[in-house]
Amino acid sequence: MHRYNQTPNLLLIGGPKTGTTSLMKWLKSHEAIYHPWPNESHFLMSGASEFPTAPIYSKGAMIIAPEPSFQKYKNEPWIMDKSAFHLYSERARKTVRENMPEAKIIITLRDPIDLMLSMHQEHSKRLIEYNTSQKEMLEKAKKNNFKASINDPETWSFLGFPRMKSSTLKWVEQLEDRVRIVPLDSIKNNSLDTMNEILSWLNLEPLPGDTNLQIQNEGGDMNAARWAKFLRQPPKFIVNIIKIVLPSQKLRKMLFEPLRKPGFNPKKQSRPELDEGTRKLLEIAFEEEIEFLNNLESYINPELLIIN
Repeated sequence: MHRYNQTPNLLLIGGPKTGTTSLMKWLKSHEAIYHPWPNESHFLMSGASEFPTAPIYSKGAMIIAPEPSFQKYKNEPWIMDKSAFHLYSERARKTVRENMPEAKIIITLRDPIDLMLSMHQEHSKRLIEYNTSQKEMLEKAKKNNFKASINDPETWSFLGFPRMKSSTLKWVEQLEDRVRIVPLDSIKNNSLDTMNEILSWLNLEPLPGDTNLQIQNEGGDMNAARWAKFLRQPPKFIVNIIKIVLPSQKLRKMLFEPLRKPGFNPKKQSRPELDEGTRKLLEIAFEEEIEFLNNLESYINPELLIIN
């Protein structure tokens, strides 16, 4: 068991593919914000998962938070966590409400159709075991009448995660002024003003006007080259020989992980365009979510919105 007194008090909770990686990189570069994990932790939903987190991980799959590092911590006033699935987690929301009274929460939003397609591209470039094309994914979603089922991991990422309205409103209703809502368009189109508005909310100094904020984790796909496939999934006989020669898993990881890393680097690639018929079906399926995103001020106190 590991215990720390430095509990995160700035929570970037998603949803996925809505600009959270860019915000995380920009925020962690500020001298008053410390981020103790390399990327996402999902520490508030550790244990058996409440919902599928990918097509290959069903509800009930074990989530183990990586150990944080506080070696470089210098008593920064804000300790950040970025976990894109916390938005949908009842467990996470209850913990924040009952046990983290000082925590502030940032929720980022995106057009549901774009999120659906971007989520497919993300799984395709990150998961070796996932080989479903966009067309095949859409066909499976259509067979489900575009309704999300928590018991169907193959389609949950594409039908559940884009539906952000209900989860967002629950966080806002329960935590009120501790929450800020940031649409992806504000992050992409006016990143500096958006960042400075967040920093002002945190009572921190703004970034200079000439600050260059690079967008992170843009779309792509797994490199299909043979050498890249070989590095990702070397033949079993080679793996078995290496295990015999080097029995230590720690040593194997230290030696071979840097060599294999280029095989996992995604190749920038635009996703297939939707035909008009499919787009119309998706607009109908996500009608409530689209209306919510287009009329945020009708649902949420405008003072909680960061729109630039």
